[in-house]
Amino acid sequence: MSVVVRGAADAGPIRHPWVWAVLYFPFGLTTGFPSIALGYLAGRAGVPVAAIAAIVGLTWLASGWKWTWAPLGDYTLSRKRWYRIAITLVSVGFVAMSAIPIVPRNMPILSAIVLLTSISGTFIAFAVEGLMTHNTHPAARGRAGGWFQSGNQFAQTAGGGLGLFLMKHLPSPWMAGATLAALLWLCSLALNGLQEPPAHHQDVGFGARTADAFRELGGLLKLRLGRIGLLLAILPIGTGAAQGLFGGIAPEWHASADTVAAVLGLGGGLAIVAGCFAGGMLADRMTKPNAYATACALGVLGALAIAISPRTELGYAASTLLYTFALGMGAATLTAMVIAIIGNTAAATKINVFFALNTLFSLGMLRANGWAHDKAGTNSMLCLEAGVGVVCLLLFVAVARQIKGEHLPDEAVTP
Repeated sequence: MSVVVRGAADAGPIRHPWVWAVLYFPFGLTTGFPSIALGYLAGRAGVPVAAIAAIVGLTWLASGWKWTWAPLGDYTLSRKRWYRIAITLVSVGFVAMSAIPIVPRNMPILSAIVLLTSISGTFIAFAVEGLMTHNTHPAARGRAGGWFQSGNQFAQTAGGGLGLFLMKHLPSPWMAGATLAALLWLCSLALNGLQEPPAHHQDVGFGARTADAFRELGGLLKLRLGRIGLLLAILPIGTGAAQGLFGGIAPEWHASADTVAAVLGLGGGLAIVAGCFAGGMLADRMTKPNAYATACALGVLGALAIAISPRTELGYAASTLLYTFALGMGAATLTAMVIAIIGNTAAATKINVFFALNTLFSLGMLRANGWAHDKAGTNSMLCLEAGVGVVCLLLFVAVARQIKGEHLPDEAVTP
């Protein structure tokens, strides 16, 4: 049964917020497919780990800097048109990735294709973010954020695993890319019934529109709530940085390859989706910053749970899935907090400043984790992440006192 929700600006009735999961799934796949499928096959082909890491890092690079070209998504074509253009380009990229033989000499061309595909994918993000901000009632932003991030995170885990399965089992590898391309176009059907945000400043040139987008951003950051929201977004908590190393530490728990594949693939995908839903519900029942801090606190406990878990396959599975669940909660509550702060104009530009900085600081935490692991072992790495999380949460408490009595615009709206 469909559920009717009113748009933020009386945009009219729209469907249940599951549409945001479906529409955002293709963006997550631009990370999941290269990371899991290409990464695994490149390793089996004898490609050095450093080269594999460089390819995976290109997907993060696009996400970290996408705010610089976000005004294109805000002030040029309609959101739906950008979405369809973007999935066309991503589809071509997926077919090319799967058709080119994965051998060391082809890594430069594959790297270029991954980067261009990831940049194209950012326009999927811009389109969905703008549509979601306009079509979601303030009282439903927590649920919208949960569904939105569930599509992204599920694509990065289970979606990437699907790409690997297709490349291994279809008669020709290029068919995997073609199948994923067809899946993207199926996702685009969820655009039907959504209303476009109103056009802003269509009578001026793009340069003026870009300047207007950054003026909107500057105005947001002049507000105390905007600055505090940005601070919470860049604090290295809720980043899930240790997740990128779960495959490498699995031998310490005597976990088999099949166990690792199940836990980090479909199991991780289900856990992170469940966390996104839980985070979305939490964000609709308490203030958005407090919901984000609660999710981050669970992430701290998740890191400690891995450190003290029995060195068995069951201990590995249970503790890493708890951590992954907390990561989903963090993603959903961060999204809900950001879309509650940014308002309806220049949405892609403003939202991507928050998300890009969160991504870049996640990379910083990942590097710190790697340093701690190499210096003192897995438990030291996990304790470092937990310790940083505790310090950041204490900082949050201090900051929260500065805004006591202030509310985000949607916090006066009853779901």
